[in-house]
Amino acid sequence: MPKRSTAGVPMKPPATVAVMARGVLYAYFLSLLVFLLVSVLVRYTRLSEAVLPYVTYATALVAIFIGAAYVANRLKTRGWLNGGITGLVYLLGLLIFALILLPEFKIHAGYISKIFLAFVAGAAGGIFGINS
Repeated sequence: MPKRSTAGVPMKPPATVAVMARGVLYAYFLSLLVFLLVSVLVRYTRLSEAVLPYVTYATALVAIFIGAAYVANRLKTRGWLNGGITGLVYLLGLLIFALILLPEFKIHAGYISKIFLAFVAGAAGGIFGINS
């Protein structure tokens, strides 16, 4: 049987980008829900605002983990790499929003640890997602 030519067939863009974008959006949505819940708790209970930095870091890491697990589960390949990239895209999106919305915001050396943690949380979520 002769091989078919694929010269006239348009190529689909890789689904990786769409799946990764969906995973990052899921992570943002989860973060938003947790932040809304915590803001209600701070407003109507005796919970101090001093816990907000810790809640922010924990929420971001858990959201990255869940978003990366979703991406790896859908792609079924290179879980740690796709998950790590998902974590980096999540953080990059937050940095872009901060630079646009907060004129006094500056990127400093402390973000190196945040970049590392975002990649590690994403890689861990990717490993979990591909094995589940």
